[in-house]
Amino acid sequence: MAVARKRAVVREIRVPQQARSRRTRERALRAAVECFEERGYDETTTAEIARRARIGVGTLYGYFRDKREILLELLAETVDAIAADIIRELDPAAWQQGDPREHVRTLIDTLFNTRRVQPGMQRILWERYFKDPEFRAAVQQIEQRILAALVTLLESLRAGGKVRITDSRTAAFVVHSAVEWTSSRLVLSGDEAAVARTVAATSDMVSRFLFD
Repeated sequence: MAVARKRAVVREIRVPQQARSRRTRERALRAAVECFEERGYDETTTAEIARRARIGVGTLYGYFRDKREILLELLAETVDAIAADIIRELDPAAWQQGDPREHVRTLIDTLFNTRRVQPGMQRILWERYFKDPEFRAAVQQIEQRILAALVTLLESLRAGGKVRITDSRTAAFVVHSAVEWTSSRLVLSGDEAAVARTVAATSDMVSRFLFD
């Protein structure tokens, strides 16, 4: 007896070439952000995203295989923007002049403020971090970029005798982990009133660790 085999349906994903197609794709991404933030990732359907973007479901599938692919792209967009802001503040050349404690305060203020970039999306992305290895790998890859930039900065400060630490890699891990956890817990909790106080306290803690 012949065994019937189901052929997998492979959708051809098109890369938009014309300005109109690029605008449609961008509108779908923005609609997805709104749906994910309002309803959560699990409760959002591709049909709802298409309806919010004012396009057909078939058109949406022409750009993305599923909502997971949409969220992965939004992850790259959101976290890449955050990483770029932080890495810019870690440029060793900018730390050669002025009080290093003020540079620490500026850096940590920048990091806390990046948590205000689409906070609803950031909550969803952190939720997926613990559920989806591909999301976790993408976040960790960007975290490694930040850590590498922080190690480079600490090595530069150590060479100039400006920090007391001797192990730059361990110090970078400790500083990044402490600030990342504190900022995520605070900003994602929605307690805006405590942000300024926490930035000041965290800056003081990091400065004492590095310089005293």
